[in-house]
Amino acid sequence: MSTSAIRANRASDQQFIRQTLAERPLFCIFPPAIKAGFLNKRVEASLYYIRSGQWLLLLMFAVIAAVAWTWFRELFAADNFLLLKLVEIPLGVSILFIIYGHRIPGVREHFHRVMFPVATFQITLIHLHIFLASDSDYYLYAIFNQMISMLLVALGLRFTTKVLALIYALSGLGGLALGALMHLPIDLLAFGYYYVLYGIVVIALAGIAERQERFGFLQELMVSHQSKELADLNRQLDRIAHHDALTGIPNRRSFDIASEREWEIALREQRALSLLLLDVDFFKRYNDTYGHESGDQCLKTVAHAIRDTMLRPADLAARYGGEEFVVLMPDTDEAGAAEVAERILQAVDACGIPHASSSAAPHVTVSIGITTLLPVPGQPLKDAIRQADEALYQAKENGRRQFRVFRQAPREEALQD
Repeated sequence: MSTSAIRANRASDQQFIRQTLAERPLFCIFPPAIKAGFLNKRVEASLYYIRSGQWLLLLMFAVIAAVAWTWFRELFAADNFLLLKLVEIPLGVSILFIIYGHRIPGVREHFHRVMFPVATFQITLIHLHIFLASDSDYYLYAIFNQMISMLLVALGLRFTTKVLALIYALSGLGGLALGALMHLPIDLLAFGYYYVLYGIVVIALAGIAERQERFGFLQELMVSHQSKELADLNRQLDRIAHHDALTGIPNRRSFDIASEREWEIALREQRALSLLLLDVDFFKRYNDTYGHESGDQCLKTVAHAIRDTMLRPADLAARYGGEEFVVLMPDTDEAGAAEVAERILQAVDACGIPHASSSAAPHVTVSIGITTLLPVPGQPLKDAIRQADEALYQAKENGRRQFRVFRQAPREEALQD
């Protein structure tokens, strides 16, 4: 997806979020992208509840089974342990799958799709449980188990309200169908109370909770979007502060910060530091001949050519001011600096920008001054800039379109001058 499309989608989502939070409709329906994020959050919440309460759930099931086996053993032993084999064991397996199934590859990715039939199967089995026990004292006990199961499915598996209602409907119809096929006694009035009425109450409460959760999710998204916008704005402001608006490469401020840092490192670790100062040859003539708009484009092209010759992340090419550029190269000796200067000369020549009024070549060229220092305590950084400027002056005096390396004059010669 293109950057413009991503921005358009983000703007559309933000508009939806603001409008929904302002209006707070009764039914909060999400667009696909937001819905996917909301469902993923519910899956994470469900897995958290399962992991946190797995031992409690296992203990509860063990207590229920122990009580049933202790007080209603005859019922479970009847018909060659029919109730145990038909209901209790499959029910225990389904509970274990809910607790540990998310560890199976693919289940976590499609968690609610997998748990939908498991939850439906579980509640249907308990219906069968109730119908099989309808003529015994275990009947009310089984009903309580059904109500607990419905509540745990609603709270623990975090289905949406519509899906939860569908699970209850399918489980109820499935239980009634199985009971009819097996000719089991079914008390429809009791079924209406403990299942239908209780299910409606649970669904209504789940719907209210989900509505509030949806609004909370939208508020989180709004904060997230605002934080991202603020971070983007800060990055833009930082770029504006440290990059030249015309050429897009680092500006004088960025160079000053980097050079001070690298100067201190070079002084502390006694490493060579090289500096290149560049000037576009006869740039005033270029502006007079081709106009300032072409001059701006020329500076952009030259800046990018210089930047593209940098092969190390530590090297910095910046616009120093006007038609001047500077290159800072930490841990670089004189030979390495000269090699980079030669690459820059060739790269600018290769741009082939016509310059009919130049005395150096028929196209735009640059002159370069180089200095390489091993800083000593007390020596200011401006020494390096001054030396590079003197070398640049020598390059211009010798015909331009070349580089010159700063050479310190002998002490005797300096005294005679």
